[in-house]
Amino acid sequence: MGSKWSKDDALIWLSGGALVVGFLMAAGLILVIVVHGLGGFWPQELTRYVMRDGRVILGHETSRVGVGTTDSAGKRSMAYRLRVRTGDLTLYPDEHIWLEEGGVAGRDAPREAVVVEQVRGGDAFGFLDSFVDDGIVVARGYDAVRAHYREQSSELERLRRRQALSIVLSSVDGRQHTISLANVQRIYAPNAMTTWTRVRHYTGSAWSYLWAPPRDENRLGGVYPAIFGTAAMVILMSIVVMPFGVLAAFYLREYGRPGPFLNAVRIAVNSLAGVPSIVFGVFGLGFFVYFLGGTLDRWFFAADLPEPTLGRGGILWCSLTLALLTLPVVIVAVEEGLAGVPPGIREASHALGATRFETLWRVVVPVVLPSMLTGLILSMARAAGTVAPLMITGAVAFSAELPVDGAWPFVHLEREFMHLGFHIFDTGFRPDGGEASLPMAYTSTLLLLAIVVALNAAAIGLRSRLRRRYSLAAA
Repeated sequence: MGSKWSKDDALIWLSGGALVVGFLMAAGLILVIVVHGLGGFWPQELTRYVMRDGRVILGHETSRVGVGTTDSAGKRSMAYRLRVRTGDLTLYPDEHIWLEEGGVAGRDAPREAVVVEQVRGGDAFGFLDSFVDDGIVVARGYDAVRAHYREQSSELERLRRRQALSIVLSSVDGRQHTISLANVQRIYAPNAMTTWTRVRHYTGSAWSYLWAPPRDENRLGGVYPAIFGTAAMVILMSIVVMPFGVLAAFYLREYGRPGPFLNAVRIAVNSLAGVPSIVFGVFGLGFFVYFLGGTLDRWFFAADLPEPTLGRGGILWCSLTLALLTLPVVIVAVEEGLAGVPPGIREASHALGATRFETLWRVVVPVVLPSMLTGLILSMARAAGTVAPLMITGAVAFSAELPVDGAWPFVHLEREFMHLGFHIFDTGFRPDGGEASLPMAYTSTLLLLAIVVALNAAAIGLRSRLRRRYSLAAA
């Protein structure tokens, strides 16, 4: 008996340890996402590095790495390297450079250093030299240029259309770079900011991130089209999956007779829940896009061929593909609700003369409604966080058009769309050295994680409310 109890205790401790490790891993992952996601909008201080070899670098430190070295006498020591973001690629060959910390003769944070956020080209770091209007210098020096820029900021949208207006930015080593005002998104001096101005800058950047369109080839800017596309796709998917999921659950629980066919349907539903999402994407591409979309093109859009209308990726096919993916979620949630309905409710309804359909419609459905809502929310959370099928059925990194706009017929189901998950993939794994977009990738990840957590929390709340409401009746 003692040996048996010791084995049980060991299993308990092993299970508890695994639970703690899993919790810590999840908490660590969420902490990394939160820190990097929320910190992306905070203005970073610009530092001027004076090197012993005469070079002068302006930027902000992104990391500090220790490198083990061995001298001629065989003595090991630790040297540190600084990774500094230098900004605009037109002033420096690389957006990030490595500096030997031992080669830094001095460093300071000049108050006049500014960040020029460009519509295209990334952020430029330097010092404001002059404000130019059609080749004529109208302001010179940091204070004069900033004052002139603030005076014109109320008319910035109109001025952006005038290519004659530009500012001259001097790099820390004296080189000058002319930036058209049409390409200027915002100018700020992070080293001269107070805590209050930093908070205002942070909130303004966060608001712009949520409601502005992307810029600079999706490396910077906002994610409004991705949020809109994700919401539109989830709503369309919900409209498709809910009727089929609810009807399937009612058939399996209320109408289906036990037998080989019912068992086969249950096995199919359970198997569908375990299929990898990319398989759904391949099926959606082959069946929905190529077969169904191609057939509809030949029937209704023959005049536009060979240019496909529905025979290519679009939000409609993405929604149908994810409807198949989330169908088991809805079926299981509704079935659990039907299983929790007390038999006495059905018997009382039948005793009062109600038919089977009337009992289901007027008695059972109101009781199961919270479970239906739970299934709906869980399916929405699953669809919002799924990316792989969308990458081959209609989601794109950038789209100039929304699925819903003011052009007839207002809802364009054939259009490609942007999705938050695909946006994270595109900004976080760019092959062209888009490390400036990594903070945006973290922020988008945090936003998508918050959406999924909120939807799952709503589902848990509905489920708990359902259990409390009908626990006494079930007893």
